[in-house]
Amino acid sequence: MKKPESPGGPVAGTERPISVDEAREKVIDILSESFAQDIVSIEEFERRVTLAQKAGTIPELGTAIEGLRAGGRGSQAARGDELATLPRIAADLPAGRIRPADRAVAIFGETNRSGAWIPARRNTLVAVMGSMELDLREALLGPGETVFTVTAVMGSVEVIVPPGLHVECSGSAILGSFEHQEMRSLLATGDMPVVRIDGFAVLSSVDIEYRYPGESGREARRRRRREKRERRRLRRRDRARLDSGQ
Repeated sequence: MKKPESPGGPVAGTERPISVDEAREKVIDILSESFAQDIVSIEEFERRVTLAQKAGTIPELGTAIEGLRAGGRGSQAARGDELATLPRIAADLPAGRIRPADRAVAIFGETNRSGAWIPARRNTLVAVMGSMELDLREALLGPGETVFTVTAVMGSVEVIVPPGLHVECSGSAILGSFEHQEMRSLLATGDMPVVRIDGFAVLSSVDIEYRYPGESGREARRRRRREKRERRRLRRRDRARLDSGQ
């Protein structure tokens, strides 16, 4: 029997599985980043993109990024391994190590959390004329949902998450901003980690930004520009092939 939905949408753990087309777009993004970082050659990049475009199932799409961790040169090989494991970022932790609730406060000051820290199941964030940065790129997230409730008044809150982590945002702002560009994980179902961010900002900014581990804000912006250019190039190439009848 189909599980009932809550007024705000599907109940926790029953989110709509990602479609093959959505997964294909994500895989091509991963391949574009590999090419931009000089992990794969142009010939290998085009071969893998062709595999992704022809794939009809999620497992078939996996063949397009299979072996990336073994490729690359020097430090770029590590980035290849990271890209290949993006959908599997969960860290299963014993329930006793995850606190039920926690609070972070920044009043006329600054609060930062980063590294391999363990967020609680429910986290309350308060920034009043202060700034707060939460870096989840190396955080150890338990299975299921981790909730951050933000209250920002004349302050700023930045949450940094790794690409591939599924984030849901439902915050609102008054004379401020509560910004999030959704990037759905390939495996955003079951016990995989899901981060939910809600709350409100008054004369404040709350930003959720996707970055790779070790990537600065400037490097992330440059990478997104490269990815955008590469997607445009792929679309132009595909249109040209359709026009030529290939």
